[in-house]
Amino acid sequence: MKENELDKNQNGQQGQQENPQEKEADSLRNQLLRLQADFENAKKRWLKREAELQEFANKDMLAQLLEIHDDFQRALAAEAQQENPGLFRTGVEMIGRRMETFLKSYGVEPINAKGKLFDPEQHEAVAHEATEAVAESTVLEELRKGYLLNGRVLRPSVVKVAVKPEAPAPESKDNKSEGG
Repeated sequence: MKENELDKNQNGQQGQQENPQEKEADSLRNQLLRLQADFENAKKRWLKREAELQEFANKDMLAQLLEIHDDFQRALAAEAQQENPGLFRTGVEMIGRRMETFLKSYGVEPINAKGKLFDPEQHEAVAHEATEAVAESTVLEELRKGYLLNGRVLRPSVVKVAVKPEAPAPESKDNKSEGG
């Protein structure tokens, strides 16, 4: 019987030794789970806050844009009543300048493409024209204005690009004898 008692004592001592380690491991597991949950909750809060900021960040910009839109509406309404079409044009030009100032205040600037070498980062070529008047790959015409936003392309310029004219095909001897 003494052996059974010794085994029980040894097993009891081992259980007591493992018990603090198991408790510490459980405590660490629980702490890890809480930290993971806290991280996930913080991530969700951050994403929600970012979405709210994005939604309301444009509020001031849109309010200013609506003022310019109102100016266009007033100009269109007044155009029918005016006898002097030059005044209408002047009003629309003033609105255009106001719009340019507005865009500039948000970091939007036009891309000046005409006369420059074609740059695929800033230009979208939709047409080409054979000419020797300018170097090959020079932008001949800007079909739609492109814009940069704080130095990065917001919208590329749509352009017509110069290409070298094709050389006329040399006439063969057969063509000369048949024609002459």
